[in-house]
Amino acid sequence: MSFLTFRIPPFPTFIKAGQFTFKAGNRHFKRTFSVFDMLYVRKGELYMTENGVPHRVQEGEYMLLIPGLEHYGHKESMVSTEVVWVHFKTEGEFKLGEKGHDHWLDARKQEADFEHAAQYEFRIKQKARLEHPLAAEKLLENLVSITTESADFPLRQQLYFQELMVHLQKEALNIPSAAEQVTNEAVQYIQEHYGEEFRMDELSKSILFHPDYITRCMQKTLGLTPSQYLNQYRLSQAKRLLATTDDKISFIAKETGIADATYFSKLFRKIEGMTPNEYRKAITRLKD
Repeated sequence: MSFLTFRIPPFPTFIKAGQFTFKAGNRHFKRTFSVFDMLYVRKGELYMTENGVPHRVQEGEYMLLIPGLEHYGHKESMVSTEVVWVHFKTEGEFKLGEKGHDHWLDARKQEADFEHAAQYEFRIKQKARLEHPLAAEKLLENLVSITTESADFPLRQQLYFQELMVHLQKEALNIPSAAEQVTNEAVQYIQEHYGEEFRMDELSKSILFHPDYITRCMQKTLGLTPSQYLNQYRLSQAKRLLATTDDKISFIAKETGIADATYFSKLFRKIEGMTPNEYRKAITRLKD
């Protein structure tokens, strides 16, 4: 297993992020970048060769493509595949190694004093499955958002990206907290039942934790209550349908668990900053 190693600070610099879908039978094209390219497979599978070495990146896995090395898809995806990509660069040197860290104390190389910042050496897996993907997927969603118009958003993207790097280091250490474990169970339940009427007591009975404790865990891990996460997940499914189908707004609302199309549109605008129709038009322009 390979690990990407670099010193922090400074953090790697975020450049740009996006998402695309490979239809079944398509493959990634050939290219060489001068920056890092992180690929996260949200759904499906991706076949990538880097520097002559073939890899299969499955649903829930990511791969970091190294600057200067040619990469391409060596095989067609057998199913429709959704991928999030993130381009970034390091300000200092980086290297590839075969050994990671066992705990945070290994990663910390120097304590802070009155004039110097604390120094860390991150060792992130080049390719791995996200064992605790919820926080990472939320950060990726923030990075690829097209619904914000604030002038400071590019600066906030760098902060989201730094959180993502910290999360990937935690993944490499494999130290999930109790709050993350409870959140994983709660989110799995919500994702399986998002099309139904949501009841907090049913969630509590399903995963055997008190509703208040579930809420505290989700707020600590994701910064969202169960209801807030449910709304965001419903809208993420709605955005997928808006981007890939011609279905009516009322139909999409019902498909994502919201019977009232008017309320659905108001909620969509409140969270996404635009109406469902405006989002569909924006996605169409990006495709063109």
